[in-house]
Amino acid sequence: MSIVMTGLIRFIVIFLLVYLLISLFTRYIFPFILRLFFSRMGKRYRERYDRRSGNKTKKEGEVKIDYVPRRSKKIDKDSGEYIDYEELDE
Repeated sequence: MSIVMTGLIRFIVIFLLVYLLISLFTRYIFPFILRLFFSRMGKRYRERYDRRSGNKTKKEGEVKIDYVPRRSKKIDKDSGEYIDYEELDE
């Protein structure tokens, strides 16, 4: 009977230690790893965006104006027919 009790006590102690380690990992270490992962991903995406859009660090006082003039609508005279109408008095 003492062999069964020592085996049961050993199982309970190992189970509690595993539970304690898992709870400590999920409470302290896992959030730290996630924060580190997401900060690196954010940095990577910012670098990719800056590289794609051409945003370099600007010097103080430097002004850059991006302007694309509007295109005027060109209507072809053959694109439709003009219909003359009159207003009706009711």
